[in-house]
Amino acid sequence: MEYMWKTSFVSATLFVLALLAADVARGEGDFIIVKRFHKKRVPRQAVGGPVAQQIGSQWGSGFGSGSGGVPLPGGVAATVSTLPLPTTPPPIVTPPEQKKPEIYALDIKSTVTSRYAKTVVTSRLANKADEAREAVFEISLPKTAFISNFSMTIDNVTYFGEVKEKEKAEKEYKKAVSKGQSAGKVSATPKRENKFKVSVNVAAQSKVTFNLTYEELLQRRLGSYELVLSIRPQQVVRHLKIDVRIIETRDIVMLDVPNIRRSITDNTYGSGELEGVEIARPSPNRAHIQYRPTDMEQMRMSPSGISGDFLVRYDVKRDLSVGDIQIVNGYFVHYFAPSGLPVVPKNIVFIIDKSGSMGGTKMRQTKQAMNTILKDLRDHDRFNVMPFSYSSTMWRPNEMVLATRENIESARTYVRRSINAGGGTNINQAIIDAADLLRRVTDDQPNSPRSASLIIFLTDGLPSVGESKPRNIMVNVKNAIREQVSLFCLGFGKDVDFPFLEKMALENRGLARRIYEDSDAALQLKGFYDEVATPLLFDVQMRYPENLVTDLTPVDFNTYFDGSELVVAGRLSNEVGRTLDVSVVGNTVDSQLTLEKEVNVTAPHKALLNRQAVGDFTQRLWAYLTIKHYLKQRLIATPEEKTNLTAKALELSLKYNFVTPLTSMIVVKPEEKEVAEEEKEADGAADVPGGSASGSGGRGRPSSFGQTYSGSPVRQARPRPQPKYQPSPSRSRGGGGGGGGGHSVDGDPHFIVDMPGLNATLCFDINGEAGDVLNLLRDHGLGTVVNARVVAAKRIPDGKQKLPTYFGELSIVVGSTRIYITPYKIVLQGRDPTHDLVIPWGKRSKLIRGPVDIDVRRRRMSIRHVGSGVEFMVLQHPVRADHPIKPDYLGFYVQNGKGLSKDVHGLIGQFHYGTATLHVDDEPLEGGVKKARIYIKDRKVEVHEKERRNHLINRRVQCWLAPNNADQLIDGNWRDYLVPEMFTINNSQLADSAIL
Repeated sequence: MEYMWKTSFVSATLFVLALLAADVARGEGDFIIVKRFHKKRVPRQAVGGPVAQQIGSQWGSGFGSGSGGVPLPGGVAATVSTLPLPTTPPPIVTPPEQKKPEIYALDIKSTVTSRYAKTVVTSRLANKADEAREAVFEISLPKTAFISNFSMTIDNVTYFGEVKEKEKAEKEYKKAVSKGQSAGKVSATPKRENKFKVSVNVAAQSKVTFNLTYEELLQRRLGSYELVLSIRPQQVVRHLKIDVRIIETRDIVMLDVPNIRRSITDNTYGSGELEGVEIARPSPNRAHIQYRPTDMEQMRMSPSGISGDFLVRYDVKRDLSVGDIQIVNGYFVHYFAPSGLPVVPKNIVFIIDKSGSMGGTKMRQTKQAMNTILKDLRDHDRFNVMPFSYSSTMWRPNEMVLATRENIESARTYVRRSINAGGGTNINQAIIDAADLLRRVTDDQPNSPRSASLIIFLTDGLPSVGESKPRNIMVNVKNAIREQVSLFCLGFGKDVDFPFLEKMALENRGLARRIYEDSDAALQLKGFYDEVATPLLFDVQMRYPENLVTDLTPVDFNTYFDGSELVVAGRLSNEVGRTLDVSVVGNTVDSQLTLEKEVNVTAPHKALLNRQAVGDFTQRLWAYLTIKHYLKQRLIATPEEKTNLTAKALELSLKYNFVTPLTSMIVVKPEEKEVAEEEKEADGAADVPGGSASGSGGRGRPSSFGQTYSGSPVRQARPRPQPKYQPSPSRSRGGGGGGGGGHSVDGDPHFIVDMPGLNATLCFDINGEAGDVLNLLRDHGLGTVVNARVVAAKRIPDGKQKLPTYFGELSIVVGSTRIYITPYKIVLQGRDPTHDLVIPWGKRSKLIRGPVDIDVRRRRMSIRHVGSGVEFMVLQHPVRADHPIKPDYLGFYVQNGKGLSKDVHGLIGQFHYGTATLHVDDEPLEGGVKKARIYIKDRKVEVHEKERRNHLINRRVQCWLAPNNADQLIDGNWRDYLVPEMFTINNSQLADSAIL
């Protein structure tokens, strides 16, 4: 007995020591141990500060067991032979606590424009420690949202995310990580909500700012729209602010800001209105909500501050009409949610999986949900309950019964007592049996009131009995349903084959939803049923004139349910006049309903012109809906169709900078060595020796306009390398530049253009006056306009007769993106000056704004339209501050013009698709200068040979100069190209009637 006691004592002591070792390893000493371990053996991303990871993934931090050891929790091994038996336990040394960087400001701004929400989350963190710490930015996003922008500012440098094709982003991410660079990758994941997490190493006594932008269409459910903003900083934030603006075209009739929600079912912080929220109503169709909780208010919710969702619920005034049609810049969106319609009776079969895997919590939650759902059936509905495992059974065999009080109570008793888990999963037979039952009911009662037939199918597993091949099941189900029944598939738990359920539902007039196995699963089931419980219309068609609209999102809908909304978006063709005829046709309980409206397409609703509204929201919403439609159709497409749909969805995702299942956003912080090398790169010869390359042109001029982005210069890591320019006087043959500057203006101001079929380069000068604004290029088909303002020299040079002029400002409009450029700053204009983004010259930066990819590299700025490939280059020409004549000025080049449309015009643009012939005279001018005649259109132009400097390739080129301000070479007179303001679209004398 004594021996056994001693043995037990030794074993117990060893076990306790092993647990203490494990606690040290995985407790607060975890950071130190992991750092030392990985530093010696395994490079680890999480320690040392790489910018973190993709949505939905976590880095592991496993430990290996020592030789001869017994693995314990955390991977720590206890080796019995090396542990002495001390008389008193050794003291446990606890490493000092590693404090996280403080989030000293969290700002969430969301603007909802006619249901389309754009949310910007700005988080500012400070590391007050004397050594580097890892800062983490983490947020939950709505499942339906697309990330459209991300940036982080570290050490006064802003790094922008760039959306790329998923595979390309993955390769670049891995390459950066392998080189030891900080890198982050944002990808979409098919989860209940997207978790976006990025971490970065922050130096001692330093700060970092994260900015995330995401966009979503607010879906109407159960009679209201719901905006959900996640607030989970895991600490009390000194400056916490939420700002929501809602701009609608109809009056807002319901607006509710409830208390912070921790989860769908657990509203720990109470019910009712949120205390401290400020709600302003500037007009009946607008709302402004602000919430600034103090430190004490945050701590009252929990010691670690707020942890939940900030909710805004609202709805707008409804009537029985064709709905709302919003048109902005050639794109439209149509919302249809009528009121005052009678309810359509429904025939509904509930198919409940009762296989063995549904035992326990799943079955209990299913019964709980069904108990509530059955009570909500209306007395004119018909229903049945069909549990299945190896085979299906019915509560009432071969009949659909009315939802009387007696029948409902009988069904609830049946569900509670007779459905128990056990057996396999015969999905094929269960759905076929339900479809046959519903079809018999409708066939046997042809004179009964119109009704909608639904199957709600709940399962948690894979087909394991009977027909088990998903493809065959899909074919069998489609043949059984015959487009007469809507199939709604609810996938319960993590093991379910949800893509299979989703495809099957899409092929049969329904949809699929995941039911997550947690505390609120019963409420999820009940919530879904509530959405489809009240059909008002079926076989709904939204109609538009075929020749006047293009690129429509789906226009046919099986059912319109009360409390929801049908949405269609599209583009207007060039043939549309002042009005557009819109109609909606659908079936009610007793008749066919037709609604019609004539819509004015020339004047957007004044609410959409509000400066705070999301710019071009109709175009972005069209792209958003189109991408989602392509992704959904891929699920049921043939291999050939899937390839085509994938290509279309990818093109739109890249064009509009959306993170979708086909794209990822990559953020890479360059190595210090790489940055240093970039700063040393030559960027072309300066006009004057000693000319400044700084953003201020060496004069100390201010470089702010409106508001700088985070108060910081910007730089994008790993930007696209500049092309290698080969000296060539005439490279572009209709391509619009191709790298040699085939169409350009630079210097005093010297225009150089190439024309198709003309084996020569043309040049001309325009001698405007200071303050003149000239239209260089306009392409209404592409939505692009380039204007330039003339600035004068300081004085007339000795021996000259005129005051030289230059271009001192440029304005470039591409779609909704407006760029203002001077030799001192680059401004991406927002809806108002407070939203302007200022980029200084001389710093490396790269970002995407709307459809435009912008790359600034020292004195060169590339502006590329992502969709067409059209690319412009702007050169900064700073000169010495004490130069007697020249001011700082700009050069403009068409780097790639292959995507310009046929209606392109302007001082440069008119030559892109023009043709001309050249006849060189045998007799040169005095001094041996060659002369020639150019025939262009119906005009003859006398030209002579000249040499001009092309600053883009930094060499002089030969060209044929047209004198007298390009008289006869250009259409009309040069003064016809004058416009009143920098951002004038088409007020020049030669502007056509098209509207951007």
